[in-house]
Amino acid sequence: MLDRDGAYYGRLAEEGIFQRFNPRMDHEYELDVRSSLFHHSEDARWAELPNGFRIAGTSISNPHILNVVDWRQEIHVSGPVDLVARYRRERSLTAWRDYPWVAVRWKGVLGTPWTAQVGLGVHFFKPSADVEIALARSWRDGEDRSWTLEVRLAALDAFSDAIFQGLGVRADDVDAHYDYAGAPLAARTTLKAAASRWRAELHAGSSRRSEVQVTFPAAGPAPFTQLEQVAFLGALLQVTPLERVTLALYGTWARADTERRAPASGPGFTLREETVAVGARARTRLNPLWAVDTELARVRRPEWRSQGGGTRREHRDRAVFAQAALVRYPEAGWTGRLAYALLDRDAGYLAPWLTSRNHRLITEAGHRFRSGFEVTAGLRWDLDNFGREPFEGGHLRLSAGW
Repeated sequence: MLDRDGAYYGRLAEEGIFQRFNPRMDHEYELDVRSSLFHHSEDARWAELPNGFRIAGTSISNPHILNVVDWRQEIHVSGPVDLVARYRRERSLTAWRDYPWVAVRWKGVLGTPWTAQVGLGVHFFKPSADVEIALARSWRDGEDRSWTLEVRLAALDAFSDAIFQGLGVRADDVDAHYDYAGAPLAARTTLKAAASRWRAELHAGSSRRSEVQVTFPAAGPAPFTQLEQVAFLGALLQVTPLERVTLALYGTWARADTERRAPASGPGFTLREETVAVGARARTRLNPLWAVDTELARVRRPEWRSQGGGTRREHRDRAVFAQAALVRYPEAGWTGRLAYALLDRDAGYLAPWLTSRNHRLITEAGHRFRSGFEVTAGLRWDLDNFGREPFEGGHLRLSAGW
């Protein structure tokens, strides 16, 4: 929603906004992403930390890019006011992102139970930023039920108009000049509820359909006008029916619409990208140290494109992902993970090389220190070619929280 320039080819590319396909991908790249980066349980622990950093990198058989860096810090300023900072760096075949973000948070604003926050996210690759205002509050309903509501409103590319129009910067001075017909806005909301044996989350958001005229230096491409809009919806339900068993069901939907009008450079195009995912996860704790994690997910990622007002053409993309893992994760000490993963993917005419069924074995070992520092190293084994080329690559993850 915010860093729209973080996609691999940039926001002005004909590949669209999500940009989930790259000619350099092979049929195992999605498995590399799922098995090399942070697991869902690691993401959940990271979301609860106010301060920390984490790094994930991989070395794989093919010359692919895949690494992530996250950093966050909260500093108490005075009374109810805190300073919050975030940084995200991502290098993959679908994203090329550097996005620093800082905010001022005021708890109990004006004596109310609400928390207000004003954040600023900066784009490294063009002179603009996103300004977001957020309101949040929590309350309890009874002894064991709690609720949290967040509402966010963002002005996208907020400084673009001020720099280009207000200060009179010429198109020759920068890579591209963005002239918006109306202010590009985005709204998001999150509702969370939790009790002793269950919790639920609902996330929704949409950006205003924005029209931007893009011009380039004299020696650059021809100007064009582009209309953009993104919307998403997500839901999660987690229950603990037994003391040692936790079950979760989730579903997500996201859609991005791009319409380009380029009378000077060509016929233009319209593109709709969509993602629909449903899945289930389960964790069975065998004892305080060991657990079995399982996951089953189905994902649809179709695209519809029409060139120059012609016939709309669909690109299908369907996948089923399954995984089972034996995990050792103590409060402090040696950690380990042995996982089997299966991805059955069927993509359409744009990427026939993605159509395949892949099996993989992942072995990991690491150590978790009482200070909050954690290191994990892993190896991946290709079960489809185990007799010829079994080794698929290695990966390393570092994290610390305080």
